[in-house]
Amino acid sequence: MSPGILNKTKKLIKDDKNLFMLALVVMAVFSFFNFQFISEVEKNQQTIIVPLNQSSQFWVSSDNSSDDYLINIGMYVAGLWQTKTPANVDRHFAMILDLVFSENYQNIKEKLKTQSAIIKRYNRNSYSFNSTNTQINKNTNEIFITGTRTRWTTTGKKTPEKLKLIIGYKIQNARFYLTKLEEKVL
Repeated sequence: MSPGILNKTKKLIKDDKNLFMLALVVMAVFSFFNFQFISEVEKNQQTIIVPLNQSSQFWVSSDNSSDDYLINIGMYVAGLWQTKTPANVDRHFAMILDLVFSENYQNIKEKLKTQSAIIKRYNRNSYSFNSTNTQINKNTNEIFITGTRTRWTTTGKKTPEKLKLIIGYKIQNARFYLTKLEEKVL
C-alpha cells in the first residue's frame, strides 16, 4: 500500500471517529432532555375520577388533588370516625387506619383504640354525626368539618354537641393519607 492511500484511510477513519463521537454526544444530550420531559410529565400527571353520582370531576396528581375530592374523602373519614356504635366501632376504625400515613399510624391508632374502649364500655350508647360546613386549607393540608354529634342511649336522644373536626392529610404518589385526627367541642 502506498503512503498516500494509508494517510487517506487514516484520515477517513479519524473523520468517522469524530462523526461517531459527535453523534454520541448529540444522543446523550437528547436522552437527558427526554428523561427530564418524561419526569416532568410523570410528576404532573393527574388521575381523573368521576363517580356515577357526581357531576363534578375529582382529580388526584402526585402531590395534590381537587377540592371536591378532599371534601368527599373528609366527609367519608368523618362519617367513619363520628358515626359509631359498639358493634361497628372496630370495623370503622380499622377502615380509618387503612388510610393513615405510616409515620402517624401509631399515634392515631392509640387515639382510636382509646375511643373504641370508651364506646364499648358504655354499651348502650351510639353516635351519629351531621356535618354543617366543610373547609379546606391546602397550605396546612387540613380539612375542617363542623357539625353536630348526637348521642343515642336507651332513654333516647341526648342534646347534640357541636364539633369541629380537623383532619390532617398528605397526598403522596396520587394517594390520600391521613396524618391527624382532632376534634374540638365548640
